[in-house]
Amino acid sequence: MYIESFASRLRKARANTGFTQREIAKELNISKSTIASYETGRTEPDIETLGTLADFYNVSVDWLLGISKKKDNE
Repeated sequence: MYIESFASRLRKARANTGFTQREIAKELNISKSTIASYETGRTEPDIETLGTLADFYNVSVDWLLGISKKKDNE
C-alpha cells in the first residue's frame, strides 16, 4: 500500500515542480536511474534520502508515504 502511494506521490511532487528526473538527480546528487526506480516503486529511499526528497519538494514525509493527506511540512 505505501510503496504505491509513495511512488505516485513522488511523481506528483516532481511534476508539480516542473523538474525532470535528470534535474532532480543533479540537484540532489542522486542518479537519474535511482529517481526513476523510486517513482516506479521498484526501490525505496533510505530514511535520510526520504527526508531530503520531502525537504526538496517542500512536502511532509507523511504525505510522501501516503499516511497523511496534508501536503505541507508544517
